[in-house]
Amino acid sequence: MPHVQYWARVRAGMDCPLRRGAWYRVVELTPDDTVLDVNTRLLRVPRSFLQILPLRPPMWSLVRRRPDEAAPAPEDPKYAVCPNCCERSPLIDSTPTMRCRRCGAVSAIAWSDSPWRAFEVLSGRLRPGTLARARAAALRALAAAFGLRA
Repeated sequence: MPHVQYWARVRAGMDCPLRRGAWYRVVELTPDDTVLDVNTRLLRVPRSFLQILPLRPPMWSLVRRRPDEAAPAPEDPKYAVCPNCCERSPLIDSTPTMRCRRCGAVSAIAWSDSPWRAFEVLSGRLRPGTLARARAAALRALAAAFGLRA
């Protein structure tokens, strides 16, 4: 059976020492905790604080600024996080894609993350093959979003 690599990011509204919107590689997954690779250092985070997927979404994550967070402009309540390098970037209108000013990658913007919720790895025991099927379904959904063949 192939090994599935999990990825995690902080759930909205959680107070956690991770950058919101950035995806981190999961090193260990237990029913209560998750060990993440954060800049080559291991960090243990309560599993309930995280959204965990069986793949790293290749789309810009949208993050709502906290009320105490400084914004470039008062009318800019959201920003995007690059799926490749985790650079923060202001949003430009409602464009479907955006180029990262840091790494140059062009990626689609996840204006809604609701499609990813279907693939979340929840706690509890899963039947064999469940995660592999969820990952395959996520890749098919992603290919359909970009008009590619899965």
